[in-house]
Amino acid sequence: MNAPACPNVGTLSSRALALLLQGQAITHRDFWLHAGTYRLSADIHLLREMGWDIRDTPETVPTSDPTKRRAHIKRYHLPNEAISTASEAGRDYVRKVQEWERKRAVGMTGTAATAPADKAAGTLGQATDQAKVSTGAGL
Repeated sequence: MNAPACPNVGTLSSRALALLLQGQAITHRDFWLHAGTYRLSADIHLLREMGWDIRDTPETVPTSDPTKRRAHIKRYHLPNEAISTASEAGRDYVRKVQEWERKRAVGMTGTAATAPADKAAGTLGQATDQAKVSTGAGL
């Protein structure tokens, strides 16, 4: 089986994948708070097309609607096996996305330039330098 491909660093899809590779289970609201977009399902669809085994769990949650309406949502996650398979390359990819986000946040305050999207897209093996990756269970 081929390794899943990775979106370019700096894209919304890369930001969603980095959260998932860290073992987070995310909803549209979570991603709105993280990245300011309500289009998580579009990025999940793209990541699935790239080969990522993203699972979802349906949930019913309360809303702020005065009628006490409840909303049906999905919580997205990667199974532990997918995170383990990504291993060192996955951790390196997460670090690259986090560094991009850090540079972008600094750039938004006017103290540095916004980081460009990484040109290293492709499989995890193609997007990482194996010599610079550390091992360990935590990301």
